[in-house]
Amino acid sequence: MDESSSPLLALHAGSRELETILSNTAAPWARRAWAGAAVELPLLLRLALPAVAVYLINYLMSMSTQIMCGQLGNLELAAASLGNTGIQIFSYGLMVRTYVDEHSN
Repeated sequence: MDESSSPLLALHAGSRELETILSNTAAPWARRAWAGAAVELPLLLRLALPAVAVYLINYLMSMSTQIMCGQLGNLELAAASLGNTGIQIFSYGLMVRTYVDEHSN
């Protein structure tokens, strides 16, 4: 596998830039830390935002379902809880599959 097709090596330029910033001892420590964060933060956000969005959507869906079904009875609340668990597993699996499909080429 060559370097251009490897997804981990695609971010290598950012790693090189971060290494250059952090190894520059002429700059003050705080300035190096801020510059390093400016390089690293967009990469972390790109990785974490889909997971955060899925978590928030699942939480809101689960909460609203429990509010609505809690007034119906215990059996209905249990059934809604099991349904929400199945949907959450499906959505996390879909997120992982989408990530794998995007990076398999």
